[in-house]
This record gives sequence, C-alpha cells and structure tokens, in this order.
Amino acid sequence: MKWPVYLSLVMCAAAGAAEPPAVTRAADNPPAEVAAPVNAPPTQSSAVRKPLDLRIGDIRNYMTPDEFRALLTGREEERNTVVVEANVPLLPVKTEQPIPSGLPLLPLWWAATHPTQSWRILVPDINAPRDGPTLDKVPPPIFRWGP
Repeated sequence: MKWPVYLSLVMCAAAGAAEPPAVTRAADNPPAEVAAPVNAPPTQSSAVRKPLDLRIGDIRNYMTPDEFRALLTGREEERNTVVVEANVPLLPVKTEQPIPSGLPLLPLWWAATHPTQSWRILVPDINAPRDGPTLDKVPPPIFRWGP
C-alpha cells in the first residue's frame, strides 16, 4: 500500500523540476536586446487565419425529398422531435452470468475466485435456469395409438 506515497513523491519531484529558475538581479545581468530581422516570414501562430465556416448549407443535400416534404408538412410535435436509433450489440455483463450450483463447494469456490461478485451466493439467482419442465411451452404433437 505504499504506491500512493511513491506516486505523490514522483508528482512533487516533477512539479519541482518544472518550476522556472530563480530570477537574478537586474544589476548583475542586464537583459540583452534581440533584434528581430526586418524581412522575416510570419510565423504560423502570427499568420492571419480564415475564420471557421460553421454554416450547414442546403438541407436538401442531407435528406431525401420524402423526408424533406414530411418535415415541412408534419405536425408541430413531429417537426421538433429528434429520434436517435442505436444498433449496438449488448456486451455480456458479469451479473447476468449464472452462479454455478450443485455441490455445496461449487458456489464457495466460485465466490473465492470472484470476490467482487461473492455476495450473489447469498441471494437467489434470477439468471439461473429453471428447475423442472416449463409450463409455458407447448409440447410437439405426437400421434399415439392408445392411452
């Protein structure tokens, strides 16, 4: 648990190294005047840049004619509504994976190997497969000649 101390010492050393050197007295070291060349090309920071153009342009370039017509003739609520659709596949979450059951040692071993999820062995597992036959499925039709 000494890494926070080491980290703070490294940050203090970096901050001390980044400080400017001490200023000397003006009488000991007079400032030297540097003359800039007269015909020097302008630097990139001093060059005048063209202002950024943030105009959208013609909206018909971004929409189909049917979408544009629907936008103009739609109701007020529909004109001001923004619909966002995302087709992102869901990643598996650790809390949705079932806890191993069976022998009494399996859940304890699982809890020892997954310490942040070990609390789940004390509550019912909602993601576990159901015991016994399910009543919501219809069995396939089988023809039988007798009872």
